[in-house]
Amino acid sequence: MNKPSMGPSLVTDMALDSELIQAANNAQQAAASPGSGAANSNDVPMAGFSANVHLYLNQLLTLIYSRTTTLLAANMVLVSLLLSTRSSTLLQIGFFYIGAVFFFALSAIFSTIILFPRFHHHDASGFIFWRSILLKGSPEQYAASIQTLNKVSVEEEYSKDNYHISKTIQYKDMLLRTAISLFVVGMVFAVIGVVIPSVLHR
Repeated sequence: MNKPSMGPSLVTDMALDSELIQAANNAQQAAASPGSGAANSNDVPMAGFSANVHLYLNQLLTLIYSRTTTLLAANMVLVSLLLSTRSSTLLQIGFFYIGAVFFFALSAIFSTIILFPRFHHHDASGFIFWRSILLKGSPEQYAASIQTLNKVSVEEEYSKDNYHISKTIQYKDMLLRTAISLFVVGMVFAVIGVVIPSVLHR
């Protein structure tokens, strides 16, 4: 009994599959090309780009909040330690002691301002921000309002929100840099007014 030969058939099938995959890839590239008539008029050249930027900006904002909470906690701890310290050394160098407490407290104030939510006038419109979603009135009205969106309008909504998030990041980043600078100055005053005198008087 002769066994059927599977070698040529397998090679032929693999060759046909490879040709089909190549043809499908070519068709997909041709459909996605800007000059192709088969491309949808609502497709944008980089669909999803604004959504990815939106995610990236929100991650940056989350990072700013994370650093701010750490800085605020450090300021509160150091202010508490300085205020609880009562020694003759600190009384002799009152300027640096008071300066350290002042700069730590001021850094804490700036950190608190960063954590406070910042609203814009554009929050009442759009489809992404939570305030604009709630202003639609009901889940049904919000669902109905997004039915008219297409890829172009979705990219436009994301791009608008990205701009406003960038403005918020710029504002909070400036405050964070100021808070860090004040914290550094407070550390210098604390080292001069507290640490060095404590070491020298041992």
